[in-house]
Amino acid sequence: MTIKEVEAHTGLARANIRYYEEQGFFSPARGENGYRSYSDEDIDTLLKIKLLRQLEIPLEEIRRLIRDEAPLEALMA
Repeated sequence: MTIKEVEAHTGLARANIRYYEEQGFFSPARGENGYRSYSDEDIDTLLKIKLLRQLEIPLEEIRRLIRDEAPLEALMA
């Protein structure tokens, strides 16, 4: 999936998608042309981030959740 498709699917701006990638939340594959190719797992990660940010969960806590370092229940407490 291209970044344009990811934008349409998630409702996130390209800058946000690239920021979350730079922060290490996910790492899309690269095609022979060097373009990013986003997987369904990458989309799921972005949608989780979007939801948790709407709940005002800090990025560091979201990072812990995605890395399986903290359960969701602990973040919501």
